[in-house]
Amino acid sequence: MLPERRATHRNARTGAAMSALSLLFLAVFLAIIAHLAVRRKALMLAGFFTIFPLVYRSIDITVLDLFGPMYTRELGAFVGGNFAAPVFIYSALALVVPLMWLFPDKGRRFAAIARLRPVYSAYHWTLANFAFAGGLAVIGALAVNFVLTGTIPIMQGIDRIAYAMSAGPVHSIAYELNFLLNFVFGAFTILPRLNGRGFDLRFALLAAILTAYWVITGNRFSVFFVLISFYLMPAALVIIARAAGRIGDLDPHLVGQRILTSGVSRAGAILGLVLLVSGLLYNSYYNVRDYREPLHEIEERVLVQPVHLWANAWERVDFENVADPINEHAAREIFDPIDPSRNSTIQYLMTLELGYFRAEELTRLGQAYNGGYPEVHFELLGAWLPFVTLPLAGIVTAWFLCLFLKLLYRNLILTSVLGLYVYFGITLHYTGGMLTFLLAPTYWVKIALFLLCWAIERHIVERGVQPRIALHRRACDPAASAA
Repeated sequence: MLPERRATHRNARTGAAMSALSLLFLAVFLAIIAHLAVRRKALMLAGFFTIFPLVYRSIDITVLDLFGPMYTRELGAFVGGNFAAPVFIYSALALVVPLMWLFPDKGRRFAAIARLRPVYSAYHWTLANFAFAGGLAVIGALAVNFVLTGTIPIMQGIDRIAYAMSAGPVHSIAYELNFLLNFVFGAFTILPRLNGRGFDLRFALLAAILTAYWVITGNRFSVFFVLISFYLMPAALVIIARAAGRIGDLDPHLVGQRILTSGVSRAGAILGLVLLVSGLLYNSYYNVRDYREPLHEIEERVLVQPVHLWANAWERVDFENVADPINEHAAREIFDPIDPSRNSTIQYLMTLELGYFRAEELTRLGQAYNGGYPEVHFELLGAWLPFVTLPLAGIVTAWFLCLFLKLLYRNLILTSVLGLYVYFGITLHYTGGMLTFLLAPTYWVKIALFLLCWAIERHIVERGVQPRIALHRRACDPAASAA
């Protein structure tokens, strides 16, 4: 019995050491995020859509390391307790560190952007008016469709998925393009402020109406997370512009805007949003879906389901297979999935966990589990290559985010919107491990349109500089003025 007891003590010490290391990794990561939230607010606003899920999933996987295994109903198994947190946190830092390096709010990159003084002209005012008319048309179409559908999901206990099936294409398209609509609203809200004027609150009103629509149609968290992330993303540039001296404080005559953008108003908005989403979650779990044990469901949904695929994927990593790390079976399944119109990475991971037929059934029903990143790197490339590919993916992602935001800073607003459309495809790699978007011809069409728009809009905007230069030269050259 003595050797067995010694082995038990040795295993306990090893488990405690691994748990402590997971906790240490999390503490360092959260300290970095806290530093960004305090010292680099512009970066946090710009990257919030990808950073926030990585933060809460890092917390979740650390909880599983410390207290696992924990049961997950989706997989019908216990997961966790396998030292999966440090590598997941490494995958999160593989994006966060390139963002810290490339984002133009510090150092030479900030100095370069601070020298810019872009032109703001009638072109931008006209574009804003057309965008506002388009936004009104979208809101109007949703309102008419809502009336014709004849139901009020939040009042009648109808789940958002059930409502979407009966609401038709207008609702579905608006849901899919929620990120784009809110980035457009956010960009046009801040564009005049970025050029020394006040905010264009017409677009803030459109965003507020759209928020109300998602509330009454039975949505919970994800749609509001997308809405806030992309509406506030352009606001990062206002912070940079103020630091660069491009703009100053709001005009004292804009009393309403000064109140709305005050610290108290921002804190109230955050508190209101938290209370709103909490109330919607309560309504969904306790009233709409009427779970037998709602608290257990919430605990599993928040702490386990976001990382259960990664916990099991980490179990499959073979560190001894160095000679042939590429998983050809995984590549075939991911690039030839059950349903090519959906995220193939999640379909493959669900097949591994549930079997082909159950995964196919859920896929046909439109259901998908959480996860995919960094699982897809380790499933395809083995144990060692992902430690190289993860930072490479992070550098590309950070570079493109900085690119299209710098274009917005230069008042190339249409180009930045198309750049956001391209960038959103990249973010799907972080939210679901998606890779096949790179194979879609439409994605490369988006890139081509982005480049074409960049060339055209740059000419239109910078052409407005020429009259100013000529006027300045006449003022400085008496001979030219006399002539």
